[in-house]
This record gives sequence, structure tokens and C-alpha cells, in this order.
Amino acid sequence: MMSNAYRRLAGSSLLAAMVISASVHAASVPAPTAAAVSANSVGAPASSPASVHTLMPTSDTALLPHTREFTLTSREGRDYRIFVSVPSGEPPPEGYGVLTLLDANAYFGAAADAIGLLRQFPLIPEKGKLTDAAPTLVVGVAYPGDEPINGERRTWDFVPSAINPASLERLRGPKPGGADAFTNFLVNALRPALAAKYRVNAERQTLAGHSLGGYYVLHALATQPQSFQRYVSLSPAVWWDDSRILKDLAALKPGKAEVMLAMATEEWPGFPAGSAEMLDGARNARDALMRAGLTGDALRYVELSNQDHMTTASAMMPAVVRWASLPRP
Repeated sequence: MMSNAYRRLAGSSLLAAMVISASVHAASVPAPTAAAVSANSVGAPASSPASVHTLMPTSDTALLPHTREFTLTSREGRDYRIFVSVPSGEPPPEGYGVLTLLDANAYFGAAADAIGLLRQFPLIPEKGKLTDAAPTLVVGVAYPGDEPINGERRTWDFVPSAINPASLERLRGPKPGGADAFTNFLVNALRPALAAKYRVNAERQTLAGHSLGGYYVLHALATQPQSFQRYVSLSPAVWWDDSRILKDLAALKPGKAEVMLAMATEEWPGFPAGSAEMLDGARNARDALMRAGLTGDALRYVELSNQDHMTTASAMMPAVVRWASLPRP
């Protein structure tokens, strides 16, 4: 039997939950999903031995090192939280690569940790040898507030309007339709704003997303393959709108684009039909990409065992960060 928890996830997270204004307001960066540890509420007197073991908060939030937060507003008046993890030291002469990560309230912390560890040992195993990691910014695109997933905002941003109206039922409420406007925001608003503040390399741009975000990455690839050089699609919701993304990918002219596609072998434990739908979708997307001409190093396909839909992004993050940090050939 499918547990109630997974039934709720399959009904919401799987189906739904999963430009910039002239001024960019910098702030010190709280970790997007980190909560402060509150003090002991017992209130023992200071002279009491128990007070020795009382946790005392030093700030409202825990801070991630080498990270800044900005508030950005789209042309349509939608506010975004932008987190930027910046390497220490001077920027490289050729500029930083950029990993743009969606749903950053949920996943930026994992990416920032992974890039921080890579900076401690900046060598990447690649083609049987160690390759120097190129300095890379991790740029998280998030929504106001501290909830990890904003179902309403992300569904609008990540999903184009439905061709089949019946598809809307699977979203369980949130409305789609803003995917192309979101691409415009990322490319024509966020990217210039970053370039105005940091020295960035226009030829090392990576886009990464999970679930509906993974679907959006494939949509951006199919509709504007020149917008990024690398595309990372994690547990993509290929099923959306009768799997229309497969038809879109069939017409893809990838140019120099490269793709990383990852899926858990059992996306929804206890829900075999849902897991099969997700895995079949990823394999079909892989096959469509191969037919479009993406082979060899240009297409990296991974199936993860002992993971599920809610863990694939975190499990893959070290590989994502390393791939985004590879120098361009």
C-alpha cells in the first residue's frame, strides 16, 4: 500500500509543488533554508548549572560563507531572492562561470556546500585524469519567504501554458504559463545584473532544476538552446501536458549545448506506477536528446539507486557543481 505521506507527495509535490529593477539591493546572506537555533525556553537562572548547557542564539539566521543575497524584480513586477556564492580571491581573467540553480530556497545550501568543498581541492576527475576546476559562481534563484518550495510561483515560472486543458488537473491548483517570460528574466535581466557586479564568462553558463524545474530546463533547452551552454535536468516531470516536451526535443538543434539528465530508479517508493512514469519519461527524454545529436560527453545520463524524487537533487549536487566547474573545451 502506498503510505499517506507518499500519496500526498504524489498528489502535490510530484504534480505541482515540484527584469530586474534598476536597483540591486545587496544584503548579508542568510542560508536560504537554515533556521536559527532558539535558546532554551526553560529559562533557568544564570547561576543555575543548567544554564551552562543553554544554547544562546548569536543571530536570527545562520550565514553561509562567501555568499551574498540580492532582491531582484522582473519586468512583470515579480520579486526574486537571488543568492550568490562567490569564490574568495580575485576573479579569473576569463571571468567566473555561472551555475544558475532553480528552487534555491530548497537547494542552494547543498550547492554552496558542494562548491565550497570543491574550492578546497579544485581538481575534477574527467576522462581518466584530473582537470582544474574553473572558478564558478553558484547563483540561486528563489522566491520571497523561507518555504523550501513555492508551488504557485514555481509552477508559473517553470511550466508553459497547457495544450491539453485536462493536464491542468495534475497540477492541483497552481497555474502554468510563464515559462518563456522566466527564460527572458534569467537571460536578459538576471545575467546582465550579475555581469554588472561580477566578472562572468558568457561561455560558461549552466542552468539546473529539479522536478518541474527539471522540466523547465528541458523546455529552455528546446526553445532557446543558445541561452546556456550546459543544462542539468534532475527528476524532470516529463509527463506534463501529455509529454509534449518529447515533441519539442525532437525538433532540437542543440548546437554546442551539453545536457546532464538524472533520475532515481524508484522516484516514488511504494508507488510503482508513478515511479515507472517518471523513469520512462527520463529515458524517453534521453533518447530524444540522442536523436537530436547529443552523444558522448555532450549527454550525461544517470539513474540513481537508493534515492527518490525528494533526494535526487541533493544526491546529484556534487556532480552538478563539478560539471558546471569544468572549463569549456
